[in-house]
Amino acid sequence: MRYVQAIAKTLLGLGIAALMSQAVAARDVTIGDLVGRWCGDKTNYTFSRTDMIVTPLGSSQLTHPPHWDIDKVEAKDNQIQVFWKPAKPGNSTAFELSGNRRTLTQLPQTEGDKGPRRVFHRC
Repeated sequence: MRYVQAIAKTLLGLGIAALMSQAVAARDVTIGDLVGRWCGDKTNYTFSRTDMIVTPLGSSQLTHPPHWDIDKVEAKDNQIQVFWKPAKPGNSTAFELSGNRRTLTQLPQTEGDKGPRRVFHRC
């Protein structure tokens, strides 16, 4: 049941985003812009408003658990900072969305796991 609800929310979010693509570029990003599936070269991300699931591709290995609970989100212009539970220093990830909201760039981290820059596209 939860899976079906998550899919329905994702499809609704994608539909609304597609209808409002021109208006979207003129406003700050929100968690709603992040919700849905993002495909990368080594992993895929699936965001809801409350969590993120990481799916490794091919022989990629995860260095962290695949499920992340979202504590809070801060957004400004085209950047969004996601803070993960448990709330502690360095337990966040910064992202940048393209103007058309079809490309998501995970910015390199200087704290936490010090992950590299990663680029994702809407699946």
